[in-house]
Amino acid sequence: MSNKNLPHWDLTPIYMGVDTPDFLEDIEKVVTLSNKLKSDVEAHKPLFDVITSLNEIITIGWTLNSYANAILTTDTSNGAYIKAVGSVEEALLKFKEAEDLFVSKIKDYQNEFSDPRLKQYSYILNEYLEESTHQMSLAEEALASDLARSGVGAFERLYDSVSSSICENDKTVIQLRNDATNPNREIRKASYEREKKVWAEHEVAFAACLNSIKGTVLTLEKRRGWVDPLEHSASQARVSVKALNALIKTLENNREMFAKYFNIKAKLLGLDKLAWYDLFAPVGSLNKEYSFEAAKEIIIKCYSSFDSRMGDFAKKAFDSNWIDAEPRKGKVGGAYDTSMLKVKQSRILSNFDGSYDSVSTLAHELGHAYHDSIVMELPALLTDYPMTVAETASIFAETIVFDAILKDASDEEAISLIESYVGSCAQVCVDILSRFYFERSVFEKRKEGELTPNEFTSLMIQAQENSYGDAVIEKHERMWEAKGHYYSSSFSFYNYPYAFGQLFALGLYACKDKSPDFNEKYREILQLTGSTSANNVALAAGFDIEKEEFWQNGMNFISSLIERLGSYCK
Repeated sequence: MSNKNLPHWDLTPIYMGVDTPDFLEDIEKVVTLSNKLKSDVEAHKPLFDVITSLNEIITIGWTLNSYANAILTTDTSNGAYIKAVGSVEEALLKFKEAEDLFVSKIKDYQNEFSDPRLKQYSYILNEYLEESTHQMSLAEEALASDLARSGVGAFERLYDSVSSSICENDKTVIQLRNDATNPNREIRKASYEREKKVWAEHEVAFAACLNSIKGTVLTLEKRRGWVDPLEHSASQARVSVKALNALIKTLENNREMFAKYFNIKAKLLGLDKLAWYDLFAPVGSLNKEYSFEAAKEIIIKCYSSFDSRMGDFAKKAFDSNWIDAEPRKGKVGGAYDTSMLKVKQSRILSNFDGSYDSVSTLAHELGHAYHDSIVMELPALLTDYPMTVAETASIFAETIVFDAILKDASDEEAISLIESYVGSCAQVCVDILSRFYFERSVFEKRKEGELTPNEFTSLMIQAQENSYGDAVIEKHERMWEAKGHYYSSSFSFYNYPYAFGQLFALGLYACKDKSPDFNEKYREILQLTGSTSANNVALAAGFDIEKEEFWQNGMNFISSLIERLGSYCK
């Protein structure tokens, strides 16, 4: 499909540019307000005043950060954008210093936790209290934050810049990866081999990045008193370790179910076994191309069938140019949603290629944005929901589109739709499990010293074997380079939340027709996500996520689709 006329997002309602007064003045404002917050905490000003200041700084600071990183991800080698990100990070260091001071003195404020005006902040305040038990000295925290910009932060930017720009002859790696959905197996295989060749050529740089990031995380987690990076990750995700263990166990228990799906797909493609480059191959008669305009119409219609407010929101996002859809050199791969608190808007990056998957991805990211629109009605401190529940709204939205289209599909179209949906579930459950295994083993090995590129590759192979088994051959041992989530220093195990969101969303989706006021309940659940733990959000929906039975309910939905898909092979 031609990439002509695909939209670029409009960021002017947020800032006019990185060198314009509005952007530069807000950077200065973050510094000024942060210094004032620091003085207020030292003077022990009332907690309500401190919280008010935190809300103001977060609103401006997060918007600056989202904006600067958004423009950089569309042009990763742009010097002005790189400088802007650095300037924002430098300003946010001042906020981090003030926030760290507040955390260090949070125990002195405990008698004010009962202030009626702060009732909605109860969980957040206690979270700050818990954080204070994992805080280094203020001098050490300030030094760690400052060094992050030139240390792990620099390695993260290096990874983004190199991975988004490297090419193999006439194609970027992102374009080669997009060939995974090509109906021609020879093209898929050739691009898969070319892609791995490119990653191998840059393995030394990526190994250096990963060693630096994981090594720094291990050092800081130990100094802050965490048992390991996974314990801290679970805390950041606001999910109990018991719930996380129940989730992982459920993923492991259902590997055979997904192996059955892989074998069914192989039969549908006329193959004995799937190779890695067949995982995203189109099946059935829905391998048509969609225009961006068609994707817009589908998403708005499907969203509206669930809730007119959701449909209206999607229409606004499309009509207001909130989406950057064109794949191009210098732009990062994949897709994401980012919120701009100051203007109460979101922006969505995608790499639209005309496939059903790209339509589904747009629906997914707009689900995130819809979630944003609901929590942004609250003060800034209550809008920061963890990764676990963050994926709930996106997968719920994606399922709305899938289910609505499936209802009117012919058998041939149903084969394609079901296979595509289950394939996405397999990525979220099976591939995510392999990523979890890989990252866990990397942290264990990194304690002993730096890993060579060959060692990273070996760990990736082992992780994929443990997840996929022999249901998929010719695996992708270079995925440790291809997945940017491994290169995050701020959130380790950037993987299991996707499985959490998938299965939690399916649990919610199964309830949507059981009560006439589900739409309102759904919005209430989404609004809760920034104000309490994932466990409590689940309890509000009537689920206990510390029990494997809950997670299996979501798996049963997927299993029913696999059974239906298998019936088409007979």
